[in-house]
Amino acid sequence: MCSLAVLYLGFAAAVAQGAAETNVTAALGNCLETAKVPFYESDSKDWEDYASPFNERLEYTPAAIAVPTTTEQIQLAVSCGAGHGVKVTPKAGGHSYASLGLGGEDGHLVIQLDHMYSVTLDIETNIATVEPGARLGHLASELFAQGNRAISHGTCPG
Repeated sequence: MCSLAVLYLGFAAAVAQGAAETNVTAALGNCLETAKVPFYESDSKDWEDYASPFNERLEYTPAAIAVPTTTEQIQLAVSCGAGHGVKVTPKAGGHSYASLGLGGEDGHLVIQLDHMYSVTLDIETNIATVEPGARLGHLASELFAQGNRAISHGTCPG
């Protein structure tokens, strides 16, 4: 009888934890929506495109994936995550073998940065301002196009 009670309590705790995670995810989504931060949830059409890991052996499920296009939206998304006790993870290239771009564990708010890829070169100072989602090939092309500048970076096939 005692082992049956322990089994029941374990099951009840697991159900309660799942309900709590669902409530946090819903509250996080409400916060992102109120803040006007574009985001995806697990039932979104493009979820698989953004939630698929580079290393398919290490799949983690984010609580939500924010897709900001401005610095302000990044700040608001981080505030939503912090305000609801959700760990926040930035993801740019997403080529982590440990799936760290998805948080390295379930339940993170992922901030997908690939919509922020602008490169601006000040030709007076030769200082480039590069948004966090810029990939190496794009960076090299823009530096050359804007000021005939280059960086050492190995090769960029394709």
